[in-house]
Amino acid sequence: MTFIEVDDPFYRVFHPRPAYLIVSGRDDDVNVMAASWVMPISEEPWTLGLALDRETYTYKLVKKYGEYTVNVVSDKDVDLVYYVGTRSKYEVDKIKERNIPLSPSKNIKTPYYTNALGYAECKVMKMIPVGEVDLVIGEAVAVYADKKLFTRYGWDLRKTRILMQNIGRAFVTNSGTPIILKK
Repeated sequence: MTFIEVDDPFYRVFHPRPAYLIVSGRDDDVNVMAASWVMPISEEPWTLGLALDRETYTYKLVKKYGEYTVNVVSDKDVDLVYYVGTRSKYEVDKIKERNIPLSPSKNIKTPYYTNALGYAECKVMKMIPVGEVDLVIGEAVAVYADKKLFTRYGWDLRKTRILMQNIGRAFVTNSGTPIILKK
């Protein structure tokens, strides 16, 4: 095997990764953003890590309210994921602009994305500064998945296409099918 040295951005080596929608806030101050730097951290208690840029509106809401939802999406949501990932609520209300459907969570006040394949309701345990981001460690107080698509072994990948981001406009699904968004 012959290796090449990878130029910036280095993280391309670790992609594709699932693309998630992160919902933050409550009442009339809610935001949706795209994120792929999400990972399970612990099983006792259930915790998820989320790398969140401190400049984002989502960061402001997560810090203010101490909770958020992580939403698993399918390839049908590729345009929405790109849209919310390339705009800031500081400039536009993405939820109103795209009429993004949200539903009340059961255990926290932050809603979840109605069309998600699954989602986790998270409460912030700790926020650790790392470079330009904070690693948000959240306890997943409840996790839900579509009963038609989820088995005791996890996602039934014969029945669903989980969206993954490669880089920029390049996405892929668990089927290996590339999705390149047009400019």
